Amino acid sequence: MGWTVLLTDINIKELKMTNRWLFSSLLLGLLSPLMTINNLGITTESQAIAYNMGRPCNTCLHLVPSGMRNQQKNPIYLLRVYHQGQLKYTFETVAGRYFTQTRNRNQAGTEAPLPDGNYTVSSHTVPGTLAEVGERFLPVYPQFSTGRSALGIHYDPSYNKSNGEDGTAGCIGLSSRRHFGTLLKFIETHKPQLLIVDIQ
Repeated sequence: MGWTVLLTDINIKELKMTNRWLFSSLLLGLLSPLMTINNLGITTESQAIAYNMGRPCNTCLHLVPSGMRNQQKNPIYLLRVYHQGQLKYTFETVAGRYFTQTRNRNQAGTEAPLPDGNYTVSSHTVPGTLAEVGERFLPVYPQFSTGRSALGIHYDPSYNKSNGEDGTAGCIGLSSRRHFGTLLKFIETHKPQLLIVDIQ
């Protein structure tokens, strides 16, 4: 005597959601060994589909953890760039340094990664005032109460270098000048106003 399974509308919906989650998890698991420091930096939408689990907005930036670290032990965060609900780029970034990750993210001077929450993205850059910020700095402004200030997005000139400067004082630091240029071109063209930080 065999088993009979009654597939109701709810069963079918749950089955589809489970299959979608399993497929995404399997794909991410298959791609993880291939995503090294050298080839993760920037991907197109088709290559980054494993990270496209949810679409937080129509046109925005979304910072999420990758679960990986670079050679200097700094956690790698992924800056996902969306336009019209589609994931266009995924940039490899750092925020803070490996030894500041557990510090108070809302307290000034801790150099911890910027706090989770929504930020307004500036439409233009300002000159970098420190060598470790690079030539250009894109300010972001928290839309919530925090003791942190002078936060932004920039290129990290010491990314993955063993010079003691890998990482940032809390900002989002892209892994290369070229990737930062690509991001700035996107911002200039599409003017996203929202950055969602969701790393803890």
